[in-house]
Amino acid sequence: MQKIASLLLSVLLAPAALAQDVQLKALFGTSAMLEVDGKQRVLRAGQTSPEGVQLVEASAGYALIRVGGRQQRLTLEAPVAARYEQASRAEVRLMPDSRGHYSTSGWVNGRRVNMMVDTGATSIAFNYPTARRLGLNLERAQPIRVSTASGIASAYRLTLDSVTIGGIKLHNVDATVHGGDFPEITLLGNSFLSRVDMQQQRGVLILRARN
Repeated sequence: MQKIASLLLSVLLAPAALAQDVQLKALFGTSAMLEVDGKQRVLRAGQTSPEGVQLVEASAGYALIRVGGRQQRLTLEAPVAARYEQASRAEVRLMPDSRGHYSTSGWVNGRRVNMMVDTGATSIAFNYPTARRLGLNLERAQPIRVSTASGIASAYRLTLDSVTIGGIKLHNVDATVHGGDFPEITLLGNSFLSRVDMQQQRGVLILRARN
């Protein structure tokens, strides 16, 4: 009897298996229908499926879920069949806006800034007001000339101590500061993107750390 009791206790205390695949199928006000590892689950906000998927919030436009401590926003346009097995690398998933652009909030030298992914930009690119707000030291930066849509312009080249996007943090990242108000939003260029792995999945851009 003692062995049986111990076995039952072990089963009760064993952690539930973490869901592997999650996809949004439908939205019903504050409820959502999810497909979890091939099984359909209808959850209300705050409920958790047997596979450990919690519906944090739902509306007419999206469902916010939490799996294994990670949150992800799903829409019917991009339901995102996500993999939730224990990841060995940090991962960031970006949804496209109405123009197909991928934007995100990042941290530059510990200060927050909005960025837009631009694979055509050689480095991370700031306009002058943003650089000043972030406290970037342009006195030690290298003056350069850059080609823009309006012609040749003055700019500065410098190295950022750190750039963080989600759980991905890189050090010593090259950047360019333009002399005026261009670009309107900071561009997340190849000095960062070339150091991570990128993949598109059903319209979602996935960035993964390499270490």
